[in-house]
Amino acid sequence: MKKVFTYIAMITLMTTLFTSCDREFWEDMEDRNEARTLDGTWTGYIDTYYYDRWGLTGDSYRTTMYFERESAYSGWGYEVDYDLNSRYNDYYYCEFEWDIYKGSIRIRYADSWNDVYINDYRLNSNRFEGYMDDGTSKDILFRLTYDNRFDWGYWSTRNYTRSANDSISNDSTTNGRVIASGKFAK
Repeated sequence: MKKVFTYIAMITLMTTLFTSCDREFWEDMEDRNEARTLDGTWTGYIDTYYYDRWGLTGDSYRTTMYFERESAYSGWGYEVDYDLNSRYNDYYYCEFEWDIYKGSIRIRYADSWNDVYINDYRLNSNRFEGYMDDGTSKDILFRLTYDNRFDWGYWSTRNYTRSANDSISNDSTTNGRVIASGKFAK
């Protein structure tokens, strides 16, 4: 009886070890695939009722995000939020770092704003949509599509030049650049 119990205990232990290792392996592979798919430019809308740090209110705004993968699970990028009616006058540009761990995407912005976590999302080669959590009680829905035609040329030149309406700051933590203009520069 003791031998049978010992064999059952060993089989149970080995099954548990292999199952947990197997699960971690597949989670790791899934994170790598998600990071690979995220690489590139995504454009669309973020919908929520918001009262943001600039005193603006609204239901949605246009955003474009660029993700560059540096390792299997992380990278850097930048985001520009803008008013479609005055795209080059009312905007907010901010650099960020990102990583994926166990299916959760974390975005750390250069302006020291709250980290954003994306847990509930769907991602494929054409669509990236789901919910963002910025530490507030808002439901932030985003719907982005892959955009290989977005011209970052204007925004990259804005990164080094400045008009009288711009506000520019650099964050020493991430050495990132933040530029705002028009109603976003309040």
